[in-house]
Amino acid sequence: MNNPLFNLLCICFTIVMMIPVTMFLITFIYRWSCVLCGLPKPNVVVAAGIMFVAWLSLVMAVSVLREIVHAATAAAGLPRWESSIIVFLLALPVDLTISAGIEASLMGVRFGKGVELWYTQRLIQLSIIAGIGFVIGIIVLVQQLS
Repeated sequence: MNNPLFNLLCICFTIVMMIPVTMFLITFIYRWSCVLCGLPKPNVVVAAGIMFVAWLSLVMAVSVLREIVHAATAAAGLPRWESSIIVFLLALPVDLTISAGIEASLMGVRFGKGVELWYTQRLIQLSIIAGIGFVIGIIVLVQQLS
């Protein structure tokens, strides 16, 4: 089976078949957050659309914020790495406001429910990251003791 056309077709078929699985995995936390907040569970396509609109709006807002903070910190003589920390900390409330507003309007609920949904998503993400860090820490600890 050294036919390059056959190999290309197999690769393309595999990529196309992985699209639904990837969309499900990407939207899993959002859909789970909706259920935990008492909202109706959106299907994968709706959840992906809402997440994409929120992400696109956030990227545009944070890019403007980044330029403003970099210009201000450069004028103040601060190092560039400090301005990155400032941008990260300022981006959290911007993310909260934009995401909660978009999710609330697209889901047809109040803004407060959008805030609850945002916090639930971030807590699930933080829990996953903490769990991965815990497992990595245990592995490193076991390797150090061996």
